[in-house]
Parts: sequence; structure tokens; C-alpha cells
Amino acid sequence: MKERIYSIPLTDALNESCDCVMCALERKLENDAVEYFMGASKMEPDVRIMTNKKGFCRRHLHMMEESGSPLGLALMLDTHLDELRGRIEKKGKGGLFAAKKSAEALCEEIGKIIDGCVVCDKLESHLFDAAANLVYLWDKEPDFRKKLETSNGLCLPHMLLVLKAAGSELGGKRLDEFVDFIVTTQNEKLETLNEDVNWFTKKFDFNHKDDDWKNSKDAVPRAVNKLVKF
Repeated sequence: MKERIYSIPLTDALNESCDCVMCALERKLENDAVEYFMGASKMEPDVRIMTNKKGFCRRHLHMMEESGSPLGLALMLDTHLDELRGRIEKKGKGGLFAAKKSAEALCEEIGKIIDGCVVCDKLESHLFDAAANLVYLWDKEPDFRKKLETSNGLCLPHMLLVLKAAGSELGGKRLDEFVDFIVTTQNEKLETLNEDVNWFTKKFDFNHKDDDWKNSKDAVPRAVNKLVKF
């Protein structure tokens, strides 16, 4: 097998019992990204410039808080907060009779601060490369393709990402074949899931109270995992 950076992690993820192979990989990449910024890199000037400017989203800030390194996080937050104070003060000073304009500029600036996250940026880049790698392995490795076909498939957000990445790896007839593969296999998984969810609802009907649950007991969380990322 021709190795790419995500070939082994993707193959490992396919061997797991999960609702989405890309979700399994994203969890690993996300933890790696958090560890990167909490590690020695936080003291590198170029990294600190990024963390000062962009900061972190709620999810990743809480992950850092729970990482067990309060001093490392405090070092980044110290300079990040210092920069935020300057940005907010600058945008909040609109001058006499410019309160509305100042408020609009301040709202825009705060929006940028809230939406910024260096972990999300790093993760987004890695995920697209991983999705492109998945398409490559489907195209070049029959064993991988078979495992993907018999897996639980992808959640909808990652299905979208993989389809977008397919354009960077395939073209023409091969791209058409990949799209057909994804649509066919995903709909098969969704049909089975739909049947399980439907049976779950029927089990609350008195007429079916003594019937077997079949494969429906965990149908609701599986459906949630299929519709949204982990």
C-alpha cells in the first residue's frame, strides 16, 4: 500500500466499531491538535502570535482547561487577553456622536474574536487532507474499499467533506463511480438505521410490548451520530 500520512489512522478507524470512520479519526486529530498547542509549541513566537490573535472556541478551550496543565493554558491566556483588551478598546472608541458606528465596529470585532480558534483551523486542514486520503485509498486499495463498504459509513457532515475532497483526487468516470459508491452505501446504512428507529418507536406501542427489540435499543444515539459529528 502506498503510504500517506493518514493511511494507517484511517485503516485503524475502519477496524473500530464506530458510526463514522471520519469521526473516529477526527477525535484523534482533535486531541493531537489540543496537545500541540498545550505542548512546547506554545512558547514559540509564531505560535503565540496565532493564539493571541485567534484564541480558541468554547469546545477547545474547555478541552485545554481539562488537559491538566493550568500553567500552560494561563501563559497563552495571559497574552491573549492582553491583545483582546487592546482590540476591544480600539474599536470601542468611536469619538463624539459616533456611538452607533462604534457599537457596530465593536460587535464586528467581538464576533471575530468569538469565531476564531487556532485548534479548529489546524483541525480543518488536517481533516480535508484525511478525507482526500480516504478517497485515494478507495481508488487504489480494494481491501480498504471493501472495509469502507461494510463499515457503518459516514455521518452527514463528513459525507459532505469526503464528497468535496473527492474532486481533488478523482475526475471523470472515476469520480462518478465514487459518488455512486458513497450514495449507494450511505443510503443502505440510512435505510437500516431508519428501520431500527422506526421499530424503536413501535416498541412503545402496547401491541408490540412483548416483541423483541431487535437492533433498535440504541437506534436513537446511532441516528444522532449519523446526522451530526461526534
